[in-house]
Amino acid sequence: MTGLELLKAPNTTAGEIADIISEHCPPMCPAECDRLACRECWFSWLTTGKPPKAAGPSDRQTAPDEEGLHPNLVEMYAKAQRKARHMLHAYAAHSSTVTPPPAPRQNDPARPLAP
Repeated sequence: MTGLELLKAPNTTAGEIADIISEHCPPMCPAECDRLACRECWFSWLTTGKPPKAAGPSDRQTAPDEEGLHPNLVEMYAKAQRKARHMLHAYAAHSSTVTPPPAPRQNDPARPLAP
């Protein structure tokens, strides 16, 4: 029996429905709940009466880009290159602007003035 059939069944009491919908997860919850969206679990229980199945590997292969690399690798390399470029620019900007040390304060009790 699916969850939807259970909720629509004439012999299901209001108390049973309240118990079901007040819970965080549907009655048939997979052991590894953290990897799934709540909506996915509820939808699966309502339509099939069972927890959602684990997604296996895709049957489709991802097409390589023009250079023959997997799109995930292209994205990873581009992100690493942007990060390295940003770090180099930040380093170059920092090293070209040398700031002098701050002047000592005149009335600083930690550093008395010399007579």
